[in-house]
This record gives sequence, structure tokens and C-alpha cells, in this order.
Amino acid sequence: MAERKRYAIVTGAASGLGRALCLELAKEGWCVCAADVNEAGARETIRMVADAGGTGLAQHLDVTRLEQWQELSKRLRSQWPHLDLLVNNAGVAGAGRVGEFPIEDWRWILDVNIYNAVYGCHVFVDWLKTNPSGAHIINTASMAGIASPPTMAAYNVSKAAVIGLSETLWSELRRDRVGVTVLCPEFFKTNLLDNPRISDPDALGWARKAFERSPFTAEDVARAAVRAMKRKQLYVILPKAARWRWCLKRLFPTYFLGKVASIFEKAAAKKRT
Repeated sequence: MAERKRYAIVTGAASGLGRALCLELAKEGWCVCAADVNEAGARETIRMVADAGGTGLAQHLDVTRLEQWQELSKRLRSQWPHLDLLVNNAGVAGAGRVGEFPIEDWRWILDVNIYNAVYGCHVFVDWLKTNPSGAHIINTASMAGIASPPTMAAYNVSKAAVIGLSETLWSELRRDRVGVTVLCPEFFKTNLLDNPRISDPDALGWARKAFERSPFTAEDVARAAVRAMKRKQLYVILPKAARWRWCLKRLFPTYFLGKVASIFEKAAAKKRT
């Protein structure tokens, strides 16, 4: 008997972690919809998917526009027999202190990072629930949503919201055979800082160094995400040391936040000297 074809939607698929997730799925023969506002990049991802053993289509998608999500649903429902996986991965970054970071940049980050996941789940959860073999949702958050580092309030808030949404979905969907995984990696090599909105130059410099020092790549995170999906695992905290920090935050929250704040304060003081 031929193996059942599996179908996935991945947002933010034109590069970085989104592309890595598409390629990881392609290795197992998935059919992938690579959705991104950068349609040329999404088309390149689909060419790479074909080379890796999968199939798929590229789709222009502005994740902040509900009507575009609805159009995507209509198109895919007319072409695909079912949906096995929704990956809400599109995201943007920014840094600046509360009161200094422009409100329009707050709106930009919250619109992309939160409403990508909200709209995606709002439009596609019902279809996922009808899958007789069970289905899954992967939401990309960040360790920033747990650690709440200074100067990154907008980004922290957006990622904490994605964690909260994922935990709620896990509770709501566990009886419907729809698993949920939320990715909470620390810094890893990606293109997230290619077009950030920054009102605090020190924060940008610190972040770039953290990205450069990280031994982890988008491919590492993608492999961990697919492995977690197969295990129906809710949280993916990377690297291993971050899991200890996550436990510390849960047990001693103010102590943990104080340590995080001290790290940033010392880094800023060192740069000024």
C-alpha cells in the first residue's frame, strides 16, 4: 500500500527557519505550501523542496491580512485532500526601551508575530480537526518570551503571546487528535536581524554577537521541531542549557529576571567603557 501523502503549510518560508522546516519535511516526502510575503524567496524554497524529495507550491501571504489567509484556505482546500501540519513561523524583530521604542514599530512586531499565529489557527484549526489520521500545529516563539530580556519588550511580548496561544491550543485540541508544539529557541544563526527595527543600538550589537556565537543553526531547530511533532511534544527549548534556565524562571522568577537584567546591564556598561 502506498504511503499516505502528507501536507503542510509553512509561513515565513522564504528563508531562515521557515525554509529549513520546509526542507526537513521534504526529506520525508511531504507536500509543502511555502507561504511568505517574499514570493520569489518562497518559489526558491519550493525548488529546494523538490531537490530534497518533496513537492509543493509557493504562495504570497501577508500574515497580517486575514483575507489573504482565507484566500489561501480556499485555494488549498480545492487542491489538497487534507491538512496534516500548520507551521506559524513568520516573524520579525526589534529592540528598544519601553517609552522610546516607537508605537508604530510596536504595532508592526505585534501584528506580524502574534497575528501570524492567531490568523493561521483561526482559519485552519477546523480543517486540521477533520484529519482522520490526526494533525499538528507548530508555532515559532522564542526563549525571549520566557526570559523577557531588557530593551526587547515588543519582541518579548509577541513571543510570550505565542507561547500562551500554544498552551491554550494544546488544552483545546488534545481531544481532537491535533498536537501542538511551540518552539522556544535561544539565539541561533538565522536572518532575523536582517531588517530589524531598533531604537537601542546597544541592543542590536549585543544581539548580533549572540547570533554569531551560537553553535545552533536553523537546520538544528527545524530537526528538533519535526522530532517534537512526531512525539506530540508541546515545548521545544533549545539548547539544553536553556531548559535549565526555563526551570529556574518557573521556580525563582524574580531571581531569574534579575540575573538576566544584570547580564544586559554589564554588557552595556562594558561597551561604554
